[in-house]
Amino acid sequence: MRMRISFFGATREVTGSCMLVETRRTRVVVDCGMFQGSAFTDAKNFQDFGFDPSTVDAAIVTHGHLDHVGRLPKLMKERFKGKIYATPPTSEIATVVLEDAEQIMQDEFKREYRPKLYDRKDVEAVTERFTNVDYSRKVTIGDLSFRFRDAGHIFGSAFVEMEEKGGPRAAFSGDLGNHDVPILRPTAPLAQADVAVIESTYGNRIHEDESTRQTRLRSVIVDTIKRHGTLIIPAFAVERTQQLLYELHHLVEHRLVPEVDSFLDSPMAIKITKIIKRFPRYYDAEALKMVLTGNDFFDVPGLVTTRTREESKAINGTHPPKIIIAGSGMMNGGRIQHHLVRYLGNKRNTVLIIGYQARGTLGRRLYSGEKRVDVLGERIDVKASIIPIGAFSAHADQPKLIEWLKTAKKLPGHVYCTHGEEDAAAALASRITEDLDIPADVPRFADSIDL
Repeated sequence: MRMRISFFGATREVTGSCMLVETRRTRVVVDCGMFQGSAFTDAKNFQDFGFDPSTVDAAIVTHGHLDHVGRLPKLMKERFKGKIYATPPTSEIATVVLEDAEQIMQDEFKREYRPKLYDRKDVEAVTERFTNVDYSRKVTIGDLSFRFRDAGHIFGSAFVEMEEKGGPRAAFSGDLGNHDVPILRPTAPLAQADVAVIESTYGNRIHEDESTRQTRLRSVIVDTIKRHGTLIIPAFAVERTQQLLYELHHLVEHRLVPEVDSFLDSPMAIKITKIIKRFPRYYDAEALKMVLTGNDFFDVPGLVTTRTREESKAINGTHPPKIIIAGSGMMNGGRIQHHLVRYLGNKRNTVLIIGYQARGTLGRRLYSGEKRVDVLGERIDVKASIIPIGAFSAHADQPKLIEWLKTAKKLPGHVYCTHGEEDAAAALASRITEDLDIPADVPRFADSIDL
């Protein structure tokens, strides 16, 4: 057997990323993410991986989002004994994300007796195994070697270029970033690969021009203030929140919007922001210049950070207009649900969607225009305005995904589209074949390919 790649997650769906790479001597997994849907921990997370974790030599993690790291503690629980390789920011971000996930599971267990996927000791076992690897540094595991390259998706994110000794090469995109995202450096070019596995979250979409990002945000803020309403922003704690703070800092500093009471109601986002501040060497040129001149682009005038539940509840005592940024980004858990219960039923208010909403989540139902939803056991008539801004997406759209493949010194011989719902993955595969004359397929769960 030469190199074999098997797909055990994010096949014809967006969450649960996990791939097993095997050679004659070595077995590694690339990502080990959580499946996410209507419940915080989808039932699929409790099923077998499809391989024996005790036989795996190492785990390679592309970035710290839960759908890429969320089952690492389960991997540990099932006798995985290898190292977990990640960039330094990813190691720290993933630790915070996993601790938060375990706490949510604990809360759900106490409240609804839902079974827990893993315990805090399993999370601690993961953090002890993290081995930091910087971009472009070659790492050898048995007869495999790999290196991380900057994916431009979230802070510390990477795609993986892998090679079997004397054998084939494969590239794993992880999640690729959008154009011109504040703070982040651009996506690195792809080296030569025989096979590329590429995400397809927005494989059938073209984003709004990124230059509209700030003007549309300003418009939504000003309109909500004029209505004397509350602007609710469900934000992913990792990257999207920080990007939002960056944009708000600019708008308020340049008096493009009035200063208004604002709340960052996400303990995890507060922790992640502190991590990002510790790694300025990963910033893009503009963000680094701001830091070196003493400009804290996360410092938004009028912003209050709320860590405790009591501080979160106190937000209700502040009269509108106001802005509330809270997790989770897909609205299927966390403090955002309490704010939705309070504010969704009022036509003066606005819910601003700035990230991908997976099928089955509350966020997807609101994005799709449902006028009545269940939140925390309450049936609510949706009267608030629901406004999406695609330019805030952290994922590449179809043109950017094609563009990334074209940066390769030599185009891959075959492409496999994962991490996308079936229609998005199929659309990207068709476009790759049409534009690049490369065979492209959409694998199913447990499919394997031999190089």
